[in-house]
Amino acid sequence: MSRRKIQSVLYVDDDADICAVVQATLCSVAGLNVHIAGSGEQAIDLAYEWRPDLILMDVMMPGLDGPSTLKLMREQALLADIPVIFLTANALPAAVAQLLQLGALGVIRKPFDPLKLCDELFALWINVGAAHGIQGTDAAQSQVKAQIGSLTDSFLERTGNDVVRLRAIIERARHGDGSVLKEAGRIAHSIHGAGGMFGFPEVSAAGGAMERLVEGIMASTAAPSSTGGPAVLQQLLDCTAQLAYEIEAAGQRLLQSYVCCRTV
Repeated sequence: MSRRKIQSVLYVDDDADICAVVQATLCSVAGLNVHIAGSGEQAIDLAYEWRPDLILMDVMMPGLDGPSTLKLMREQALLADIPVIFLTANALPAAVAQLLQLGALGVIRKPFDPLKLCDELFALWINVGAAHGIQGTDAAQSQVKAQIGSLTDSFLERTGNDVVRLRAIIERARHGDGSVLKEAGRIAHSIHGAGGMFGFPEVSAAGGAMERLVEGIMASTAAPSSTGGPAVLQQLLDCTAQLAYEIEAAGQRLLQSYVCCRTV
């Protein structure tokens, strides 16, 4: 197989913060042409229109998730040969093997280090007989770091608002509306992925704990609308309280770092 350079990437994720960081990283550090899709449906439309060299795609998305998107692409002659790399927080061997069996080129674990993303991507890209020299300079990496920094405050603010939404969702569940738990899982999944990327491992861990709890509730209850009972809902409230605590602590540490920078 002839060796060719990767030039274009379609990144697919419903989390706007992660999309912004990935686009900045791949454009500034690697010199790639990057388009963004916020859903599986949009990804298919853009893939037809743009025919990227590679698709980098989140596994969990509302509506058409990553694996379902890949299956649909493999059924379309014009899209079937586009390599796909998945990003997922579930990097257990069985889960990774399942994604590879679907035809994925590889898997990158979330949360990921934005400045190491290019190396991980190109290491997998070599497997399709292609190569690309990373063009990034120290200035490019500094630019990416600056963009990540500018998004950090907005991430903590948004996550604080997410805590309010989670409490409202749990209150609705206490009144018998178990269908809202899926939304709680989606919010927790977003916090889990973005928290680690922005350098808040405790916030990420708290989001991950809530995500796993919601998944467990939905897997163990017979009816999709079931809430799992008062004890489980109390566990969700406890997870939300822990998440709120970690967000507040992260905000305090960030504020202290700003103060230290200004006094140096």
